[in-house]
Amino acid sequence: MRVTLLDNKIRKNLKRYLIQVSFATLALFCTFVAEQVLVGGEEARAIIVAAIASTAFILFISPFSASARPRSVIGGHLIAVLVSIPIALLAETALGHSLINAAPWVFGLSAAVGVGLTMFLMASTNTEHPPAAGTSLAVLAHGFDWDLILFLAVAIAILVAIQRAFRHRFINLY
Repeated sequence: MRVTLLDNKIRKNLKRYLIQVSFATLALFCTFVAEQVLVGGEEARAIIVAAIASTAFILFISPFSASARPRSVIGGHLIAVLVSIPIALLAETALGHSLINAAPWVFGLSAAVGVGLTMFLMASTNTEHPPAAGTSLAVLAHGFDWDLILFLAVAIAILVAIQRAFRHRFINLY
């Protein structure tokens, strides 16, 4: 068995690899510039950056996969936000603060329930987008914040718009 460091397809498709990764880089740059302009940079330090970067990976590396469909990307992140907001708001109440302070594992339980419910609803509605599980965790860890929600909406819109506009030039790289 021969082990190679590089994917065998890269020789034949090097130009496509470079183009698609360049588009992903450009799309991420646009989302972070928009985030700076819209909400001042605070959310860029939150867990959400990992979910957005993972979404960019799927959109530009496997643009024809089921999880790269607009229904999956937008629907998955929307479900994550809708599931996480009530849990995050509950955690921000006096009762939530006292429970988390008394038993730190309560946050872990609420985060696990939020992510698990997000996964269940994505699978149930055919909107599976794995990075959206990270969005759920980010909202739960950060707490409810309109600026965070706005950043998510703008970031997802930018990524999907750029991917859809140039998708006809892309191939699945794996």
